[in-house]
Amino acid sequence: MESARFRWVSISVIALLVVVTGFNTLMLFQKSDQLSQAETQINSLTQSLASLNSPGGDISSLQQDFSDLQSQLQQVNTDLTCHECAVADLVSLLEPSIVRVDVSGRNFSASGSGTIIDKRGFILTNYHVIEGATTIRVTLMEGAIYSASVVGSDVGRDIALLRMSATGGQEFPAVNLATMADIKVGMDVVAAGFPLGTDLTGPATFTKGIVSAMRTYEGYLYVQTDAAINPGNSGGCMVNMAGLMIGIPSAGIVPYGEDIEDINLVIPVDDILSFLALYLPG
Repeated sequence: MESARFRWVSISVIALLVVVTGFNTLMLFQKSDQLSQAETQINSLTQSLASLNSPGGDISSLQQDFSDLQSQLQQVNTDLTCHECAVADLVSLLEPSIVRVDVSGRNFSASGSGTIIDKRGFILTNYHVIEGATTIRVTLMEGAIYSASVVGSDVGRDIALLRMSATGGQEFPAVNLATMADIKVGMDVVAAGFPLGTDLTGPATFTKGIVSAMRTYEGYLYVQTDAAINPGNSGGCMVNMAGLMIGIPSAGIVPYGEDIEDINLVIPVDDILSFLALYLPG
């Protein structure tokens, strides 16, 4: 009778181990509070096993398996927490380099975003942000405002390089550029800019997503992303999780009459590097 009871307990515990092991895989994609709940359940199971009055060898082995599984879940929880910290640290690093670009011209005014890419005060943005402007001003994170002038532009590729004026030789925090080798479909990315321009006052906005595809659209290669990009984000930047700029948010694909989301296009870094080779002073 005792032997049959032991076999039944062993089979039940093994079944539980299989279920919890599968659950461990699923938890990789869940929130850390769910992982914490799983750890509590495993603690309870381990305590129950310890109280069973059965032959020690097999039960001891199962207890060790549960202990190992608990350690794995704790590591997953730690990894998720570290990843969240990494995103927050990335935003803190990036924010001082993101500027709002306000322009005015004959009978119009508009706003967009820009990214400081050189400590001397050079800023990348989209050409369509500054097209037709007679006055350009950039606002930094801490509120300082500088006039800016156009150093060079590429109408077809929708890129412009600005330089802040009257900086008194001040150096500015700049974002480093990636290469195309740093861009992988499926990788995590963060987009930065000022959606809605002056209609949404305050600091820059940061949104997280992935590289959805490398997409040719209207004759040009783009990085496609599901990171939220709205009017006003144009001219900002998209970075990988190492903080390297992989492109300039440019446009979203919204066919007339269609309700489509999360198809956003980013000018890739190779085009930026080619452009800067022509216009950024050495």
